Amino acid sequence: MNRTSETRTTGGQAATCCVSRSRRRAPYVLTGLFFASLLLPAFSGRLFAQTTTPPVASSNTPAAENAQHLADMEKRLNEVTDALTQTQQTLQQSLLEIQRLRAQLDALRAEQTKLHGTAPEGTVAGSVPESVPGNVQGSIEKTPESVVATGQPQPAVSSSGSTSEDIDALREQVGILQAEVKQHDQIKVETASKYRLRVTGLALFNAFSNAGVVDNVQLPTLAMPRIAGASHGSLGGTVRQSLIGVEATGPTINGARSYAALSVDFFGGSSSNTYGYNSTTGVVRLRYAQMGLDWDKTTVQVGYTEPLISPLSPTSYATVAQPALSGSGNLWEWSPQLRVEQRVPISGQRGLALEAGLISPQSIGYTATQLDTPSEASRRPGVEGRVSYRSNLGGSDRPFAIGVGAYTASQFYDGDIHVHSWAVTGDWQIPLYKWFDLTGEAYRGRALGGLGGGGYKDMLSGTDPVTGLPKSEGVETAGGWSQLKIHFLPTLEANAAYGLDDTFTSNFDNLILMNPTNAQVGARNSSVIGNLVFRPKSSLIFSPEYRRLQSWRYMGPANIANIFTLSVGYQF
Repeated sequence: MNRTSETRTTGGQAATCCVSRSRRRAPYVLTGLFFASLLLPAFSGRLFAQTTTPPVASSNTPAAENAQHLADMEKRLNEVTDALTQTQQTLQQSLLEIQRLRAQLDALRAEQTKLHGTAPEGTVAGSVPESVPGNVQGSIEKTPESVVATGQPQPAVSSSGSTSEDIDALREQVGILQAEVKQHDQIKVETASKYRLRVTGLALFNAFSNAGVVDNVQLPTLAMPRIAGASHGSLGGTVRQSLIGVEATGPTINGARSYAALSVDFFGGSSSNTYGYNSTTGVVRLRYAQMGLDWDKTTVQVGYTEPLISPLSPTSYATVAQPALSGSGNLWEWSPQLRVEQRVPISGQRGLALEAGLISPQSIGYTATQLDTPSEASRRPGVEGRVSYRSNLGGSDRPFAIGVGAYTASQFYDGDIHVHSWAVTGDWQIPLYKWFDLTGEAYRGRALGGLGGGGYKDMLSGTDPVTGLPKSEGVETAGGWSQLKIHFLPTLEANAAYGLDDTFTSNFDNLILMNPTNAQVGARNSSVIGNLVFRPKSSLIFSPEYRRLQSWRYMGPANIANIFTLSVGYQF
């Protein structure tokens, strides 16, 4: 503190001294400034000349180079800016397109959940085509590969996949989105109605090896007795199970979307040529067709489809022309039908579906003098109904669903023979943990040959063993199937299924058959299926499969056949 005070005091005295000296020197300073002002014009010209003299070349070169360098940098910066602007615009357009596609996918999933939920078990891919409403799914899910003809199913993504697997799945999804974007640049199919039309399908090659005698070497459903001295096996390949499908979306009528879809394959006609050998060529055959009106909670549909009471089928690419486990507990026979469905939401993603319909079932293997089938001759259509519950929590593509159905019809045979045909059915879809799905169906009824049950028999005719009089009665039968699906990877799944169709022995105990055929005396048929489905890309399919057929006659041991099939397909 003392040093600071002394410094300030000393500074103040010095300032006072300097001010007094400045006042004494002021006249001399003013005099000097006066004479300097007189001499300034003389030196100004020389000074100006020196300042305006151009610089030497050595000092000009670096400045020019710097200016050129700055100009180049500015030009490059402008180019980079333009490129970034274009890239940003392209990214924004791509983002908008992806958002639009995602919105369409979300809308489709919401509609699918509201109407029928996702594709049930039995569909190879699990997705309904964009142009076909949810109710069509219920009509095509019976045949797993019919989905191929109406859309592009996607493999389910396993929650246990590794990071690399998830990345591969995301890459494939990005590829699919890019393909969808490119689709807008493709030439569309033009129709007379000018409404949207899609053409899809599956090119499928099946190589088979049959160890045993079967009813059809390309698509066996029954094991036949072996004959001494004859071949007890067969080997070959076929492309007759390839599919082509079309889907159309029509105008809105009274608030309902109109639609139509159909699918054909090449499995029509006889499987043998004029010499009795198996034919490698195919004839176009109608598989199914639907037309309908779809409201928010109601659907009305007419078409040629699987029975309403039996909506599911196991997964198999070896049996496309006929669904897997045909003749072994799967009621699949396509028939003309009229359907009405009413959906009743409960809460969230839960709901009930009430379905009713009229059906004109087939009459398998029936020949007589009358020109119409027994169902047509009865002048009454078959009546069918089904009630189902579905829970699709979180928008999962693996919903829980269970349903019960009933069917009744009348059959009139030549000779004033009346048979009452009926059935009670049940079906289920149960997701188990993360990787397993359990699905199946069961039935009990009479005269179900036209739907694919009872060994494809509706009625047996013969002689009463007691009275000796002619006697005919409907075939009592029961059966069903179940499948366990395992999701190993997003691109790989395994399926194991078992099916059984059991014709009651009482049908044969009460009759003496005259000249019975193999089909007539067939009392029981079972099948075991195991396959892998590998889809490295959504359009490529590789599927090896093993099947074991066991067919029993009313009397005697079972006939056995082992079938090995390799299926290669390209879905488009």
